[in-house]
Amino acid sequence: MWSKGEEKAKAVEESIEALEKIEGELKEKKYFEAEGIGYLDLAFGWIAYWLPVWEKVGSMQLMKEEKFPAITSWISKFLSHPVIKDKLPPRDEMVVYFEERREVIYNRYYPKQKEN
Repeated sequence: MWSKGEEKAKAVEESIEALEKIEGELKEKKYFEAEGIGYLDLAFGWIAYWLPVWEKVGSMQLMKEEKFPAITSWISKFLSHPVIKDKLPPRDEMVVYFEERREVIYNRYYPKQKEN
């Protein structure tokens, strides 16, 4: 979300590799702790909520259901859990926030060419 060009392509590739490792750990499990939300579910909770926001803002797709069926199933269960679902900030506000942050970072690291 924060980079462009080759840097972005490399970051996407590395992110997908990390998701593949997580996918392998989640297979056949409802949650990481198997019976209910545990510490690992909370630690990986950003994947469920933030990753889709970052994908939208960064115009990229990392989470493909056919490639990551265990993670996408876990996301659905995690986000609908009563402990989680009513505690998250509104998604549309998060999109706006990260779009603004992205612009600040782009302007800092990718300054526009000045016209002569």
